[in-house]
Amino acid sequence: MQVEYSLLARTVEGELASLALDQGMALVPWSPLKNGFLSGKYRRGTEVTDSACAAFVNGPSDTEFVVGDAVAAIAGDLGATSAAVALAWLRSRAGTVVPILGARRVDHLTDNVAGLEVTLGPEHLRALDELSRPTLNYPAPMHGELRAMLQFAGTTVDGESSTVYPPLLQSDVRY
Repeated sequence: MQVEYSLLARTVEGELASLALDQGMALVPWSPLKNGFLSGKYRRGTEVTDSACAAFVNGPSDTEFVVGDAVAAIAGDLGATSAAVALAWLRSRAGTVVPILGARRVDHLTDNVAGLEVTLGPEHLRALDELSRPTLNYPAPMHGELRAMLQFAGTTVDGESSTVYPPLLQSDVRY
């Protein structure tokens, strides 16, 4: 399953990653370094002109910089590159994860392949997971009152009663 997936794009974890794991499918992340941002060349207060950072309309956010700084710190601890650490994090995810590398130069490719030699310890994984924890969207908004109206339509299921979704009351649909 080809999806955007990186430390800065984790919404796939809402449902698709568990679906892939359950069904024995590999995740094939595109932009695993978030358009090069996780390669380590982006730093606060510096300008990078040789890149595709146009993905960041108003520039990277403070949160993105915090994640990038953490990746760089771990890379320093391990004697690795930021790209290798970000890709090693993806390799640590459950199931089969095979990132699509987008290297434009040989040194980019070398940094990316070096991720195969990096093993992140539990403390590194915990720190990166916490700093990059996603705000999961759909279907999360489908919980609570809206879920009860849409799924149960006035019935009681497992002791949970519901109301009828108001537009249904105004339609010709009979439930």
